[in-house]
Amino acid sequence: MVLAILAALACCWPAAADTNITLGMISNYCAIKNTVFTRSLVTNFSTRFDANVISTEGNSGWSYYADLAVVTAIERINNDPSILPGVHVNLKRFTDCGEYYPSADLEYSGKSGGYASAVTATDIMDVHKDVIGVVGNEFSMTAKGIAEILSNAQIPYCAASTAAPRYTNKNMYPYFFRASSYSVTESLLSLMLYWDVKRVAIIYQRDDEFGYSGWRRMKQAAADHQIDIVSSVGLSSNFDDQAIRMMNETLHRSDARYIIVVGQAYFVTELLQCRASLLLDGHKYVWLLNNGFTPNANLDVADLQGLVLANHCTDLASLERGENLRSLMNQNAGANFSTSFFYGVSAELMYDCTVLMLAGFDKLQVAPEILSNRLAQDDMNLTLFRNLDIAGSVSVDKLVLNEQGDGESPVCFYTVTDSVDGVEFARTDNSRAKIISFDKTIPIFSGSSIVPSDGSVRIFKFRYSLQTQEGTAIVCLSIIGILTSSAGALFLFKFQRASIVRASCLPEMLVICFGAACAYLSLLLVLDTPSSAACNARALLLLVGYSAILVPLASKNLMMRWIFGQESSRTLEAIRKAKTTFRMSAIAAVVVHVSVCVLALMDAKVVSLQVVDGSEAYVRCAVRGALVAPTCIWYVSNALVWISLVVSAMLSTKVKLVEYNETTQMVLVALFSAMNIVLIAAMESAPDKLTDFKICLILWITTTAVLGTMLGGRVVDVMQSHVRIKHDNEASADDSYMRKSTKQTQLSFSRRKTMQFYSFRVLDKAGKLCVFKIQRYGIGWIFDKWMTGIISLHSLGDKRWICITTLQKAYCTVIRDPSKVSIASSCIEIKGTLQILVEFEVTEIAEVFMGDIGNAFKEIENVTGSLYRPEIVVN
Repeated sequence: MVLAILAALACCWPAAADTNITLGMISNYCAIKNTVFTRSLVTNFSTRFDANVISTEGNSGWSYYADLAVVTAIERINNDPSILPGVHVNLKRFTDCGEYYPSADLEYSGKSGGYASAVTATDIMDVHKDVIGVVGNEFSMTAKGIAEILSNAQIPYCAASTAAPRYTNKNMYPYFFRASSYSVTESLLSLMLYWDVKRVAIIYQRDDEFGYSGWRRMKQAAADHQIDIVSSVGLSSNFDDQAIRMMNETLHRSDARYIIVVGQAYFVTELLQCRASLLLDGHKYVWLLNNGFTPNANLDVADLQGLVLANHCTDLASLERGENLRSLMNQNAGANFSTSFFYGVSAELMYDCTVLMLAGFDKLQVAPEILSNRLAQDDMNLTLFRNLDIAGSVSVDKLVLNEQGDGESPVCFYTVTDSVDGVEFARTDNSRAKIISFDKTIPIFSGSSIVPSDGSVRIFKFRYSLQTQEGTAIVCLSIIGILTSSAGALFLFKFQRASIVRASCLPEMLVICFGAACAYLSLLLVLDTPSSAACNARALLLLVGYSAILVPLASKNLMMRWIFGQESSRTLEAIRKAKTTFRMSAIAAVVVHVSVCVLALMDAKVVSLQVVDGSEAYVRCAVRGALVAPTCIWYVSNALVWISLVVSAMLSTKVKLVEYNETTQMVLVALFSAMNIVLIAAMESAPDKLTDFKICLILWITTTAVLGTMLGGRVVDVMQSHVRIKHDNEASADDSYMRKSTKQTQLSFSRRKTMQFYSFRVLDKAGKLCVFKIQRYGIGWIFDKWMTGIISLHSLGDKRWICITTLQKAYCTVIRDPSKVSIASSCIEIKGTLQILVEFEVTEIAEVFMGDIGNAFKEIENVTGSLYRPEIVVN
């Protein structure tokens, strides 16, 4: 009905090129010199900065800069044809504290609510009827009456710094809203819940609306969350020594550890100055402020240690937007105001209030004359200004008001550094009821990151040492690993002439042993209480170990692929040059990889982190902050090394010589490395006091698996060959002794010298090449490898043996008859002096092979075993 009447009026109203509407601005203009007052109306105000008039340390600077933000917002709307077309917005200024008086600049604290209600509200409502909306940055105490009067008069009022919780009552203040609520009660309690704190104390400014109503809201919200307020201390704004002694006794008697301060900035500052003398500072106590403080000469930096300050959030995007707005305002002022001053006076919220107000007027879509004559006031309650598609100037991408009329935006928590700068360590969601991010690496509590107990519970520190089973196990495993890698290096050096060791490339294998030793050594750095230096050293050792294992392994196999992967042969000179090139490239790759990762590590700042779990505290290594670039560089560089190993494994499949083909080993090493990363990431997702011990076990197992993969087969081959040669030498010595002892007897007789026939046959009926492996005993089966070769049956006299010849070597086993050869599905098992398993594609081919070997034995049996030569007489 109302909109229909308005539309009819709009049709009858004469059109005009420009229609003026007026916005009102309420602030502490009593602190600004040279202004002229007509009751509460302020004139003769200049937006150009004059240091003789405006003090950035007092209320004059507070009011002046807020006014400048409103002027900047109005200029934007007047120059934007998409908002309120055909309308020119004017500004009228109103004081809420009377006319100018000098002491107001530093001493005024909002105790002029009577004047604001009786004079300012009446002027806006009855005298200046062209004012259709109001913005302001009043004290909560001052705005109490005027906000209710303006709501009754249906004049919308948007406040920037009026933060008392009472204004969320829409029954009393239906036309009052805020661009961003500074009431951080719920957010402080959400931080308490995140820390699992159940006991708190509250100190509040009892004669101030902001402090008193904040305390009442805190009591109600704490009860809803089962948080016990062990003591509430109300102090007047001008508290004396007796009040401080009373407060001190109360807090100590209740054993309060978490102390929440609710009040104006000057009240908070004076309270902080006496904190140290009351023995309420240090790691045991945590002070939480729902308002800022004013740095001054009497406030020592030591008074600020262990403080937690709740405030609006600033990130890179919001800082950039804020910087743009600050530049516009500084341009209008003709002066350069600092960023801290810009945020300190809530200039961005004044700007947002003004834009939000005018965008709401535009949403009505009524004639400008209807607006200017207060004919649309019925529709200007909170509902009009909710969910407008308007971007915030700084902190949010879109201004959205909740049901209580407060702008939805997150709250961030800051700890104060030695340079009195705030460092963000946590933030809430837009509802301010839940912590969505928390940096556990920042030392919040007087230089520590351990959350103090909220009562008298003692926290025990857990650490790995030789007095604990976990610490003893870590030391033993580390020593065993280091000795194993050292023994592997000594073995390679001692048997470097063995063909299997020469084929493995001795320099690269020694580097791999060194890398494994570095990984084992890093385990020892978990012991005791690791410092930041120990954390960095541990990460460096693991990095060097990772690079020293994977890079040489990939490099040497790429070299083998180049040497043996071609049909044409290479000259010795070309091979020597290739070895030099590949090894120098590997050294360069290791240096680059380690250097890049170390730089990323330095940028990420690895620190020791103290964590509390129940009644125990332990220290772990962690990356400070959530720096994206260093983390990406770290993971990308390590991933490239891993990928190079996989690529090398794929290319090595072309190497036909079994001794030089390490495809299987590389695949296993890549698999172990990937498993290592996945398992450690899983452990880190839900850390506890034994997480580092579990990670040490994972590192030891995977490193040992890598070392065994690279050395185990070679050790078994060399040792079996060494034992076989020793056995053969002993047998030859016995034969020599027997021949020597019977020599005289043999010479005394005339005998015939025999000649034995040697024959062989290739068993190729089932195929020219066969796939086989030598089956080892005991744990040696882990290092079995499949090879390809040509199989043949040999005979010398009454001896029979089977040989399988590869490109590099022949594997022979003595066999007496075909009964030592058996078939199982598509596999043939030869049980001679060596256990050989031959595998065919299908059972039918295996049966053909069995028939072929049986026929070969029969053919050999049909040949005469020996011939006799004429007698030879030995003289």
